[in-house]
This record gives sequence, C-alpha cells and structure tokens, in this order.
Amino acid sequence: MQRLVQIRLITVAAMFLLMPHLVGSSDRGRMPSQMHYPDRRMLVRTVVRGLDLWSADVEELVLRTGVVESLYLFRAGFNEAPERGFWQIHPETAADILFRYLVRPSKHELRRRMELLLGYSIHVLENDPQMLQLELRDNDVLGVALCRLWYVMSPHPIPGADNLEAQGRLWKKWFNTGQGSGTVEYFVSIVNQRGV
Repeated sequence: MQRLVQIRLITVAAMFLLMPHLVGSSDRGRMPSQMHYPDRRMLVRTVVRGLDLWSADVEELVLRTGVVESLYLFRAGFNEAPERGFWQIHPETAADILFRYLVRPSKHELRRRMELLLGYSIHVLENDPQMLQLELRDNDVLGVALCRLWYVMSPHPIPGADNLEAQGRLWKKWFNTGQGSGTVEYFVSIVNQRGV
C-alpha cells in the first residue's frame, strides 16, 4: 500500500512538472530563478520534433534564438514594441506564417501537426488579434513553432550548431533582420555567457 502511495505521488509530481509544457504556459507563476535551460531544451525538442522539422542544429538555433531574444525572462518587447514571447515574434510575422504560409495546400500536414501541438485550429486566431497577442506572449509551444517555421521559410540553410558565428549571422540576417538592433557579436556573446 505504501509503495502504491509513493508511485501515485511520483506520478502526480511528474504531471505537475510536465503539464506546463503540454498546455503551452510553461512559466506562468514561476520566478526566473526557477527556469532552467534544460526545460527549454526539452520544450524546443518536443515542439520541433512534433512538427517533424528537427535536427540537432535546428534545436540549438531555436534554443539560442530564445535566449538571445529574451534571455528567457521577458515576454514583451521593450518600449511598447509589438514582439511577444520568449522568441519575440512580431504579430505580423505570426500572421504571415499562420494565415498565409500554413494554409497553402502543400502545407496541410505541417498545419495539422501545428494544430495538434497547439490543441486548437489556427483559424481561431485569424480574426481575433487580441487572442493572437496573448498566445504569442504566453504560449511557448506557439513561440517555438513560429520560430522554427520562420527559419524554415528562410532561403538560407541552417548552419551547424558548432558554428556559433554562422548561426548568429543567420539569426541576424533572417530573424532579427536589418531593422533589428542585434548583431552577430551580440548573439555569440549572449550564447557564450548563458552557456547555451
């Protein structure tokens, strides 16, 4: 009987640890000191594999993009910037991916995978800009998926994880863009400082 109680307690504890990753609200109510990169890595790996777009190089790039964009601390852009979530996705970029790219007939399977990960149809966000803003800010599954899909849409190949500078160049050119204030040096510095 005591063994059964222990197993139940372990199961309940595991559910509480895994549930935020499954429902897409991984850090609500958690202090920054409680957030760990291994948690982020598992989230990134799970979502990117769920999209069937995983590789070790991709995993590193998406994980690094999150740390460079927000240090995994800030969910909203500074100075009233519209970007949201740890991956700092712009609502216009999200709309382009969700409502233009993913609705192509050739992307049916990818859209289906995305909706399975999210647990809802992407069309519920299409006519509700406020819900899209909230989801971009709080739903880490959506953030990872949009980050990965934005890189998929790039004409440039994903550099190897061991080539940090090349990953920084891709981040700057495609993700941060010419209008962004980031630099390749900043990308390399933050990734090295944070040990990602």
